[in-house]
Amino acid sequence: MRTLRFAAACSLAASTLLAAAVPGSADAKSKARAEDAPRAPAEGPEARIRALEARLEHLERELARRPLDISSYHLPEKVELCGQPVRLDDPDVRERLEREFYLMLGDRDQVVIWAKRARRVFPAIDAAVARTAGACPDVRYLAVIESGLRPTVTSHANAHGYWQFMAPTAREYGLSVDGGWDERAELEASSKAGVQYLADLARGFGGDWSLAMAAYNTGMGRLRNAMETQSRRDFWRLDLVDEAERYVPRVLAAKLIMTRLAEYGFDLDEGDGYAPEPVERLTMRLPAGRGVSLLEAARVIGVDYRTLRRLNPGLTDASLPAGRTFSLAVPPGRAEAARLLAGRGPSGEPEDAPAGKRPPPARTVAAAPAQKNAHHVVRRGDSLGAIAARHRVSVDELRRWNRLSRKDPIREGQKLIVRR
Repeated sequence: MRTLRFAAACSLAASTLLAAAVPGSADAKSKARAEDAPRAPAEGPEARIRALEARLEHLERELARRPLDISSYHLPEKVELCGQPVRLDDPDVRERLEREFYLMLGDRDQVVIWAKRARRVFPAIDAAVARTAGACPDVRYLAVIESGLRPTVTSHANAHGYWQFMAPTAREYGLSVDGGWDERAELEASSKAGVQYLADLARGFGGDWSLAMAAYNTGMGRLRNAMETQSRRDFWRLDLVDEAERYVPRVLAAKLIMTRLAEYGFDLDEGDGYAPEPVERLTMRLPAGRGVSLLEAARVIGVDYRTLRRLNPGLTDASLPAGRTFSLAVPPGRAEAARLLAGRGPSGEPEDAPAGKRPPPARTVAAAPAQKNAHHVVRRGDSLGAIAARHRVSVDELRRWNRLSRKDPIREGQKLIVRR
């Protein structure tokens, strides 16, 4: 009877642990581990007890893998940024870092996405660090804070891409930001520029990487002015605007969590991330006036339009850039087809196609009077995006046709060219 009571108690405990460790909304990994747990055989009570004990041990291990209450996690005893120690014994420093650490741990969904994207993005950043004198591997976490490792993010100040470069700084570091081609969104090119810029900032601040990263966020001039005014050269002792004060702690929090995912309750393996896609890259130059639409380019290359856009986030117009050199990424085996684009006209047909096989002249698409510019008068509540969608053109085309910069607003009553 005692044996049966013990078996019943074990069974109840196993059920309780199972409910806690593997709830109905658990992910596939947890369910798989639960299914792999030892099962109690039907033979005698002793065998059943042994099986239940084994199952309890299994479920206890599973429960231990589950995230704890956020207050159960702590900063490590030592924290460094680019090999330079952070003084956690200073109450103000610790509080500022813990604020970002716990806020980030509380946004677990976002950390999971960052960790998954890191598999695709970090190798290119690490390669740029390896090729740059005086660079620091921890800059990869600055890219996490800047863009969430996304290529097409644009800030309210028009900073863009993985490293959120402003256009003038991007050009200064060799990136193209015009003519339908924006290398701020291209991973390898922008990472080379971002890593070099940060290394230059670090040298400018005597090798202090906290100051270098703060300057990356708030600007070297503004930071130097604060240092001179307050007579301090220590980032943690400077009184800065809130965003700048929180910036370096955010980078540190991202580093601490993303290098200790399992320790902070994240059940992620390396293979869970988004792997880099294999591509072939071509350096291309289309003659001026012979731009090919991206839709036609996708058809010629043999890929869908979304894939072409996704592999080439630096393409900013509805057509391939003409009259300039640019890099085009295509799936493996599609490079030869892509090279054919250099010999095609705007319609995508070969320039040397027999006359009878060329597409009809433009007059069959629109009567002669319709070839004049079409216009749209801006009404209250209009935006460039809405106008572009209404007339089936891109925002970049509207800006180019109307000579509008990204900072130029549109005004009610303004007459815009919407088709040329």
